[in-house]
Amino acid sequence: MADRFACWCVTCPKCGSWVVLSPRVDAEPEASKIRIGCAAPDCGKEFELDWDEIRTFELPLALFERRHFYRSELQGNLT
Repeated sequence: MADRFACWCVTCPKCGSWVVLSPRVDAEPEASKIRIGCAAPDCGKEFELDWDEIRTFELPLALFERRHFYRSELQGNLT
């Protein structure tokens, strides 16, 4: 099993955390925007985003499973 996972992420406009998008984003392929909810426990904001706002990160298993993270949490995990 891999210890890092490449996944799509987007920044929450309310709390600033990075939200890990599920592999199957519920959106129509031709739609210009997708709608998601923040996975941070104290936030939960629902927001729309453009496809070009999505970034790809390689995350350690713990952050991938948590479904959200702060950029500062990656600094100690990057090699």
